Amino acid sequence: MDSQRPLLDQVFILRFWRESADASEHARWRVLVRNINTRRRDVVDDVQGAFAIVASNLNAAAGDHDVQERLEPEPSKQEH
Repeated sequence: MDSQRPLLDQVFILRFWRESADASEHARWRVLVRNINTRRRDVVDDVQGAFAIVASNLNAAAGDHDVQERLEPEPSKQEH
């Protein structure tokens, strides 16, 4: 059975607020997405865009973990 190493936790802070360009326009959601692991900050104009950033970062982190696993040699099995 392969031992699995847990992925490093991916930590995001999402801050939501309503904003309108002028008094006649309907307020829209804006979102600040902060990735604590990479210290990256993005501001997007809709909720779907915020979650797309989170999903993309999670997929990238999972891909990095897969690559790291392939690069590490498997432990040698010793016979007794």
